[in-house]
Amino acid sequence: IKAETEKLKLGDEPDGDSSLLIAKARAICAELTGVKPETLTAPAPLSPTTPCFAPGNRTPTDGLPEKRYQIGLRFEEGCEMENIRAFGVVHNLKEHGTVISFIPEDIMEGEAAVEKIRADGFMLTFITQLAPSELRQLLEETLFIASLELRELTDEAQAAEEQSDQALDATAETPSSRKAERALSKARQSMTAISTSKLDMLVDLVGELVISESMVTQNPDLSGLELDNFKKAARHHRKIIKELQDLSMGLRMVSLSSTFNKMLRVVRDASQKSGKEIRLEIKGENTELDKHMVEALADPLMHLVRNAIDHGIEPANERIANHKPEVGNLTLEAQSLGGDVLVTVKDDGKGLNKERILTKAVEKGLVAPEAELTDQEIYGLICRPGFSTADSVTELSGRGVGLDVVRGNVTEMGGSLSISSTPGLGSSFTIKLPLTLAIVDGMTVRVGSDKYTIPLDDIIQCFELNPDELMEDVNGAEAIMVRGACVPVIRVRANQDPAKGGIMILVQKHGSESCVLVDSIIGEQQVVVKGLPGLIKQVKGIAGCTLLGDGSISLIMDVGELMAKGGHLNEGGR
Repeated sequence: IKAETEKLKLGDEPDGDSSLLIAKARAICAELTGVKPETLTAPAPLSPTTPCFAPGNRTPTDGLPEKRYQIGLRFEEGCEMENIRAFGVVHNLKEHGTVISFIPEDIMEGEAAVEKIRADGFMLTFITQLAPSELRQLLEETLFIASLELRELTDEAQAAEEQSDQALDATAETPSSRKAERALSKARQSMTAISTSKLDMLVDLVGELVISESMVTQNPDLSGLELDNFKKAARHHRKIIKELQDLSMGLRMVSLSSTFNKMLRVVRDASQKSGKEIRLEIKGENTELDKHMVEALADPLMHLVRNAIDHGIEPANERIANHKPEVGNLTLEAQSLGGDVLVTVKDDGKGLNKERILTKAVEKGLVAPEAELTDQEIYGLICRPGFSTADSVTELSGRGVGLDVVRGNVTEMGGSLSISSTPGLGSSFTIKLPLTLAIVDGMTVRVGSDKYTIPLDDIIQCFELNPDELMEDVNGAEAIMVRGACVPVIRVRANQDPAKGGIMILVQKHGSESCVLVDSIIGEQQVVVKGLPGLIKQVKGIAGCTLLGDGSISLIMDVGELMAKGGHLNEGGR
C-alpha cells in the first residue's frame, strides 16, 4: 500500500498487483467475523435482474427521483476504531449519492470521536436514488455493525427536522456555549505538527550551543583574570542553555506503548506457529524514550519475544508435567533508572541450559574445551553470529541470527544487553538504553597529554591513589581495595607510572566495579557526543568523541567495554 501511495504522491499511476493484498484482507475479515473465506472470495452469482451497486457505478438508478434518508448506526462492542469505520461508511455512501451531514462531525479527531460514536452511535443524512431495501443491503455489507436504523424523510419530516435544527442553533447561542466553543477551538489550535527533521536540527543546534558556551567560558584568554560579573552572567547563560536542552530533548521523547503493542501480534503469531498458549503481560508502557531509539527498538524486541516463545517456554504437556500452569507467561516491562531506560523481556519457561550452550560453542570452535567461563560469559555465547541451540531450522529459530541482531542493534543505540536465567524458572533479557545519545554529563580527565571524558552516570567516586595499595595477582592483573572489596584497576595508558601518584575513579557498569587510573581531573561538564571515524571506531572502550571549550578533542570512554576488555585502553601507550 505504501509503495502505491508513493506513486500517487509522485504523480504516477498505481500499477501494482492488488490481488494478493485483497486475498489477505479477505482472510483477515473471515478470521474476525467467523465467516468462511470461500464466502468472501466467491460470493453467490447475481441474477440478471439483481441491481449491482459498485463504487462509482450509478447506472441502474439513473433517472429515478432522489430520496432523503436518515441513517443511524451502532457498531459492535469491542470492534475498536469506530471513527475509522464511520469514515468508511461516509466514503462508500458518497459513491451512491450525497451525504448532507453526519454526527459527530469530527469523526477523525481520535479518541473523542470514538467515545461519542460508542455512546450515541453514528447518525447521518443522505440523499440518493436508491430504494430503501437497496440502501439497507448496501449498509449491511459494512463489517461490525450491531444495529441499523434507516428512515426515509418525507417533506413533513424534513420541515420538522429543519425547525428542530433552528431551535437547537438558537439555544446554542448562549454565553456558556460560546465560551465552551472558544475553549475547544483554542485547544485545537494549541496542537501543531512538526517534522521530525526539524526537531533533529533543533537538537543539533542546541548541541552546538553547548559547545560554543564551553568555548566562551573556558577560553584560554580568560585564564588568570578575576571577572566576577562575567562569571555570574556565564552561570545564568549556562542555566538557560540547560533548560533549552531539556526542552529540546523532551520534544523527541515518545512513549514505548506503540512499540510494546506491536508485540501483541508477534506473540499471537508465534504462539500459533509453535502450538503454545502464551499470555503477554505489559508493564511500564508509558515510559518515554528518544523517538529514534523507540523506532530502532522494535526489531530487537521482536527477536527477544520470538526467542522466548520458541526456546524458553515449554509445550503445554511439559509444563503440566513440571507442575506449571498450562499457559506460558511472557512479561514485557520498561522502567526508567536514572539516565537510562531498562526494557526487560522475561518468561517463565525452562531457562537456559548452560551445559548445552557450552557444548555447542565448543563444537563450533567459539571457545576452547578447557576454557573456564562464568555464567554471564556462557549466556553471552548465544549472541554470537550463527550460534543456535535449535536442532532444526524452523520459521521461528534455528538460523542463529536472532540474538546476534539484538546485540548489534542495541550496541548501535549505545546500550547493552544482559542475560539472567534460572533453570526451570525462566530467563530474563534486559536491554539498557540511554535516554538520549546527543548530550551527556561527563567528567573530563587528563592522562598524559590526552583528555578523556567519563559519563557521570558510570562514576561512583574519585579518590587519590596511594601506590602502596596496588596489588597484583599471579597473572599480573592489578587491583586495589575499595570499601573492603578488591576492585580491578584499568590503566588508560600502558606506560602510566603509579609511583607518580594519580587519581582513581571508581566506575560501575552491569553490576561490576572497576577503578580507572588517571593523572588528574579537569572538571565536570556537559558534552555533545560526536561519532567516530571508521578506523577509530574499531578501538574497544571508546564510545565517541567531543569538542572541548579550548578547541581540543576528548575521547568519551565506554566503561562497559573497558571493563570487559580489562587491563588498559591501549597497548601501545597512545
